[in-house]
Amino acid sequence: MGAKVSKAKRPKRRWIGIAIPATITTRDDLKLFLKSSPLSPYNIKIYDFHDGETDVAVSVCKTYGLSGELGIAIVCVLLLEYGSIREYFDSELNRSLASLSSSGKIRLVRERLGLPKPLRR
Repeated sequence: MGAKVSKAKRPKRRWIGIAIPATITTRDDLKLFLKSSPLSPYNIKIYDFHDGETDVAVSVCKTYGLSGELGIAIVCVLLLEYGSIREYFDSELNRSLASLSSSGKIRLVRERLGLPKPLRR
């Protein structure tokens, strides 16, 4: 077994807080949605997920002035792919996902969105 890779040599990541359609009610639904979207070539991992009916999602929607019962998720992307993914969020092709916040630290995205830290299992 090789030596542990130092933190400086690991791939850099960005976390993005997104609003998702109310029709997506589970993590698996979101995974399928991302795989069938133009974002499918990218390595996107889902960290936090709150469907549109949860108090957390309702609170975030009120804070950001979003209408409807939108769900909230935090996804992790590689820094090398971050620019392309942000371009998609801002493009005319995207009609279902909205980027709310992004950072190199998941803690900051959670704080900005007012999301609780998930319990350890």
